[in-house]
Amino acid sequence: MTRLIRRRDFLTLSAGGLLASSGFALPGPATPAKEEAKPKELPKPAAEHTLTVISGTPRERGRQYGRAFKEPIREFLNREVFAPFAKDAAQRDKLLAYAAACAKSVAAFSPEIAEELAGAAEGAELRLEELLLITLHEELYHRGVIPAATHCTAMAIGPPDTDDGNTYVAETWDWMPTVFGLSSMVLWKRAKGPSLLGYAYPGLWAGAGLNSAGIALCWTSAALGQKFDGDGPRVGIPTYLLIAHLLYQETLDAAIAEARRGQQAGWFTFVLADGKGRLANIEGSPKQVAVEMHRGHLARVYYGTQQMTKAPPGQPIPMHPRCRRTYELFLAKQGKLNRKELQKIIETPGITEPGTIDQMIFNATTREAHLSRGPRGPGRWKRFAFDA
Repeated sequence: MTRLIRRRDFLTLSAGGLLASSGFALPGPATPAKEEAKPKELPKPAAEHTLTVISGTPRERGRQYGRAFKEPIREFLNREVFAPFAKDAAQRDKLLAYAAACAKSVAAFSPEIAEELAGAAEGAELRLEELLLITLHEELYHRGVIPAATHCTAMAIGPPDTDDGNTYVAETWDWMPTVFGLSSMVLWKRAKGPSLLGYAYPGLWAGAGLNSAGIALCWTSAALGQKFDGDGPRVGIPTYLLIAHLLYQETLDAAIAEARRGQQAGWFTFVLADGKGRLANIEGSPKQVAVEMHRGHLARVYYGTQQMTKAPPGQPIPMHPRCRRTYELFLAKQGKLNRKELQKIIETPGITEPGTIDQMIFNATTREAHLSRGPRGPGRWKRFAFDA
């Protein structure tokens, strides 16, 4: 049984304090992982991505999703959350208590997502805090207790840099080798508001994606070990749930406003765009959110805004080598970029890394997605759209 959160602890957490500031700190790393460590070899090639269609009320959508992915969700929880983060029952109880506190923040911020989570927990036959704990994976990563791996390269291009008039958001998804082949696409049909084509993992129905209003989102992390704001995540909205909520919005402006309104639990670097060619970078930490608008092209590996990198005014913002290389490839084809050229850029060695799990391109203008397992998959790109 999970212990109840003491009133003193809950008040400290709900007031927005970092976890490390109370007696409720998450389990710390036994051996801190080194940044950008070489990932282990990925498993054998996986089949192409599949599509699952979910519809109904928020609660019904959650139940359908939980039932459809029941066993993978339970396996993901045990293998990718409990195994690396909770070495004993006491640590597991702390994690579940943290998730239960975050559930209250989610319910206040987005009742719709709270209903979906409750339904998913019912469908997967898990407690709500267990299902929500999966969505806190990125926040737990920043405790440094999982094997280090490279993180994603997120990018966007649009007019005037594209020659087809379309706007694209894309990324290489770099993650743990153990999840290779687990991702799929979920078409999340909503009666009210835009529907969502989500790049999904068990328990995470929106790791990245595109909505039917033409808003696309990809992302990357903040660098492991860079403690920009405090020593750990706070009680708030898990990054993966914030992604889903932003992709429920009708406009890019609305998504930006919601990112500013939310009390995010951890760190992230979002790259968004709409079908009209507007590109946005939203970066967050437990204490602040930075927003920058861009035109033509944008790339991120970890933080890239002046606010979050703390770069001195007038000085160049430091870039990860993969980010710098992406910009070089963009500039070489400036004004002549399109989906095929973007695909070539993504497939370039050094942009696609040994730890790359998947590659994806979202066309915010035509509202379609293209995904590939990369060099370890069938070697093909598969198209997904809202008319499935």
